[in-house]
Amino acid sequence: MFAAVNCQVSHTQIRLCVVLGRRTAMKGDKTMTTSKINVMAPLVVGDPADPHGKESLDAWKQFKAHLAKVKAMGVYGVSTDVWWGLVEKQAGKYDWNYYDKLSNAIIEAGLKWIPIISLHRCGGNVGDDVTVDVPAHIWPKLAGKLTDGQVHDVQYVSEQGNASNEFVSAWATYLVLDDYRAVFNAFQKQYGTKAKHIAEINISLGPAGELRYPSYNGHDDDTGYPFRGALQCYSRLARESFTRFVLGKYTNEDGVRKAWGSLDKIEPPVDVTAFFAAKLHLISQYGRDLFDWYQESLLAHGRKVLTAALEVFAADDSALKGADIGAKVPGVHWRTGNWKGDKTESGDRLAELTCGLIRTSAGDWNDDEAGRGYRHIIKLFSELQAVTSNARVVLHFTCLEMPDGGGGDSLAFQLVRWVGTECRRQGVIVKGENALAHTLNMRESWHRMRMAIGMPGRAGLYEGLTILRMSDIVTNDAARAEMEQTIALTCMCEGVAGSTAEETDKAGTAAEPQAA
Repeated sequence: MFAAVNCQVSHTQIRLCVVLGRRTAMKGDKTMTTSKINVMAPLVVGDPADPHGKESLDAWKQFKAHLAKVKAMGVYGVSTDVWWGLVEKQAGKYDWNYYDKLSNAIIEAGLKWIPIISLHRCGGNVGDDVTVDVPAHIWPKLAGKLTDGQVHDVQYVSEQGNASNEFVSAWATYLVLDDYRAVFNAFQKQYGTKAKHIAEINISLGPAGELRYPSYNGHDDDTGYPFRGALQCYSRLARESFTRFVLGKYTNEDGVRKAWGSLDKIEPPVDVTAFFAAKLHLISQYGRDLFDWYQESLLAHGRKVLTAALEVFAADDSALKGADIGAKVPGVHWRTGNWKGDKTESGDRLAELTCGLIRTSAGDWNDDEAGRGYRHIIKLFSELQAVTSNARVVLHFTCLEMPDGGGGDSLAFQLVRWVGTECRRQGVIVKGENALAHTLNMRESWHRMRMAIGMPGRAGLYEGLTILRMSDIVTNDAARAEMEQTIALTCMCEGVAGSTAEETDKAGTAAEPQAA
């Protein structure tokens, strides 16, 4: 459980704070705001290709009304996708008109802008109600850099033989990194003058913007919740990378044969179902090597892209220096385990494994002191923070609202604690999100999220919370009431009741409340 003590706050205090949140308590005609609570905007507002059509005009009217409502609640910022596929439809030519309008609307509402530079495809994941592809020109451009290159060489290819067009493969990051850096530079050139209004810049690192492989997405059969997920390492570049990794570790094929016991060919498993059934991922050196390489490939990709972002946004002469730089790690909670009496029992954890979130060689899945498998991925953020003093490097983690025992052998609540605890151990700033919008009308969901970020008399592990999505808050009475209470209680924790958004900015992020 999270570190906690009994809350000593009176019902009168809570009612007062909720009223302050709901009625937009004022001091000098300025709305009280907590820097901990943000909301996520729609994937797009209206139709960017037809900004003056009735659909767009109606959508923008509603969007601005929603901004005013969340501002009145005390929300700090609004997170928006900045789709690569919208801004660079033609190679090297950037169109920022839509995002000029979007950022202006957020800023004019008195809210901070939190752009997500979304290098992935929108469409096909949970909650995707629009489609925005990765720029069409990028696939042939990258394939053309390879000898006899094909588009699927630079995409993720699954054990089922399906290629994903959601994100450029981690094994092709070296080919696309200059394109990413160009997007970062173009964004800074366009929005450097709005630096004081930008609280954080998030960087998409994979499908749905998350640092993971597309192992549970719809392009493969029977791999999503509650299944194990599909391995995504069957492209030509992935196979070549695995061969280099293994020969680099063991020098030559004789060394590989000695370590593995036999050697027909250096390649990912041919029959993945049989491989997992025999527990070769756990008991064989081949399996342990496979998942060391699998996760290291993902982390190397994340390191390259985030380093490029820091080189642009956190440079000494950067107009956006000082903004947090963040990235998202998904809460893949199914198959994590279940409760047996008063103790947890680990599941097979294959869904996290095929996503690249954990590995098998460390033997740390059941060890709290070693991060329950998350030490390596969190260490990436710790290492990046160590090389810059011009930005805070922030890890965002999902599924903060979900309970243990929610089906599919889920220990979601424990998973949130595991990640938060390991982040604290490594000195990494971690913020959270809810995984699903439909959970927002449940009081228990909000209780779990409040436990994560800390409430009066109860210390939390997470520094802040982004709610998915803004429209689900303002159109749902139950969700709106819980949001107002969360903001009010958070203001009490921060000691900013009566302080303004501007004053909070000057103070920086408030210290986490300590347990009594």
